[in-house]
Amino acid sequence: VWAGTRLGVLGPALAERGRAMANLPDINKQSLGGCLGTATHGTGATIQAIHGDVTALRLATVSGEVIECDARQNPDIFQAARVSLGALGVITQARLKTIANRNLHRRVWVEPLEEALAKAEERWAKHRNFEFYAVPFTGLAANISHDETDAPAKPRGPDTDSAFLEVLKQLRNLTRFSAPLRKSAAQALLGSAEPEEAIDQGWKLLSTERPVRFNEMEYHLPVENHLTALKEVVETIEAKRPDVFFPIEVRRIAADDVWLSPFQGGPRGSVAVHCHYKDDYDFLFELIQPIFLKYGGRPHWGKLHSLKARELALLYPNWNDFLEVRRRLDPDGRLLNPYL
Repeated sequence: VWAGTRLGVLGPALAERGRAMANLPDINKQSLGGCLGTATHGTGATIQAIHGDVTALRLATVSGEVIECDARQNPDIFQAARVSLGALGVITQARLKTIANRNLHRRVWVEPLEEALAKAEERWAKHRNFEFYAVPFTGLAANISHDETDAPAKPRGPDTDSAFLEVLKQLRNLTRFSAPLRKSAAQALLGSAEPEEAIDQGWKLLSTERPVRFNEMEYHLPVENHLTALKEVVETIEAKRPDVFFPIEVRRIAADDVWLSPFQGGPRGSVAVHCHYKDDYDFLFELIQPIFLKYGGRPHWGKLHSLKARELALLYPNWNDFLEVRRRLDPDGRLLNPYL
């Protein structure tokens, strides 16, 4: 697959051949190469991030050399390049493992947040894909599950996420002076929402259109700390940031062995905190990031964080191995920028 291929294009192209990617992220506008640069992932306790399905890569280096790599040929480059932040060269092609294309049954339902927290581990074990959104100031959570099915297609209805966000925004604007009023109003408006169901091919269901712009910080935490960290994040936002209205996305990802993968060494639970693009987001660094770090979190490579090399080196056992490959492929640092 050419690395510039967008995930939203790859899905239907594979489906025409009776194949599918094992998983997809929440948004499918990224290129495959961009996904590999940042360890983009979906959700599913037994399903790895996208780079976990890469079996070979073709990498163009700054010297003009084109390197083929896989688990046997240039294995150190392969381990480094599957999550590489663009620091090794330009990935031009990737070979992917795929699965048979089957329909998925999607369910979306709202329930009290306490119930979602109590049943989350059970649901990650039960469902092929499961995630939930904790909604601050409401006491509610929105759950989403996907499971394989042989049932005929029942296409997804019109997008309701934008309308849901607008309701939350207006509740914030009208009731931020009273947290109890905000919570009771939210539960009256949203708590009895009818469950949604759809059956279709995975590429049509696993990703979602996100027309409302936002800033986001996501960290990946050891599973034993996952929900504890989430609870503290929700409590902190509700105590100190009444301006926040975006739901908090909560996912689970299987382990892999890629050197700079946030999921290297064990499964991880992710918590993603969003805020409207016009709203202040300094609180993500001041209030939320310290919670994630306290519980052993690793930042998403493509989202907001403020960690430097010294801090990141402590989170990744193969950090120096990656740096050695980078120095070998780009000895003059031509691919480095202020961030890298």
